[in-house]
Amino acid sequence: MFKVLGSFFYMLSLNQEECEKYCREKRLERYRKYGGVVRRIPFHSLIHRILMPLLWCNQFFSGKKLTIVHDRRKKDRRPIIFCPTHIGGVDIEMSFLSIHEPCWLVLGDPRELYRSLDGFLLQANGVILMDVSFKEDRIAAKAQMLDLLKKGGNLLIFPEGVQNISPNALVNPLFPGAVEIAIECGADIVPIALCRSGNRYYANIGENINYDSCDLADRYKLTEELRDKIATLKWEIIESIPGIKRCDVSDAAYSEFLHEVFSLGTSYTWTVDDIRSGMFRPKGVTDSEEVFAFMDKIVPCLRNAFLYGEAKKQ
Repeated sequence: MFKVLGSFFYMLSLNQEECEKYCREKRLERYRKYGGVVRRIPFHSLIHRILMPLLWCNQFFSGKKLTIVHDRRKKDRRPIIFCPTHIGGVDIEMSFLSIHEPCWLVLGDPRELYRSLDGFLLQANGVILMDVSFKEDRIAAKAQMLDLLKKGGNLLIFPEGVQNISPNALVNPLFPGAVEIAIECGADIVPIALCRSGNRYYANIGENINYDSCDLADRYKLTEELRDKIATLKWEIIESIPGIKRCDVSDAAYSEFLHEVFSLGTSYTWTVDDIRSGMFRPKGVTDSEEVFAFMDKIVPCLRNAFLYGEAKKQ
């Protein structure tokens, strides 16, 4: 206990970059010494059950409401990887409340959470941390995930990796890690779609997906199928809530949406560039921002005036 407190107070004396490096080195030191062993699973499950009523109260008094549109999962003794959409704000909390059973969160690039109350509560619940740009840290985190699932625990992974800030995509491309782990250790995946409209949140929980007869070589194809299933779940939510007319959408709607997403996550220092650089990019797929990036470097002149629809007569 005193060692943990001493480590925490030491972190408080560091700047953000030094803190991240210190925590990463401590994780890797533990991994090199013990491997990916996960301990005290029953204890963390007990803490999870204690925290859930407190989480419900917090959401209630903050004016947030969660609606479960469907819950089609089958409860059995197999370990489960829950894969919700990443909408920002309180999507971690809403995922826990929707699932309503103990599971460890997989969290990449925790940043400020290392030294916050939210981070402390996640540690008590059960969390697997990693800095995604460091390969050995990713390997260590995966070893922990496999060990947890093989011991009968459950995981909560946001397969999009970062918040979905697209103006039109229901679900971002998914990282294949969740499917890889499910194949390797015989876990089911339960897809979950989350949506938000103001303070109203909606969750749609799909059926268990079993990967027992699947080959690791097909992980990208299977991940695309998982994405399709999650998109279908999200579309079911959209059909269940009141729609709006195109004429009621303001020209500033996307800017307002971005502002809302980032204002909900006040504990983080993520930016739009951070999110775009952290997205999974399938081979052969290019974002429109990248395609038209050259436009920002063009110096208007007669030779390229046609690009602006203003070609002048000579």
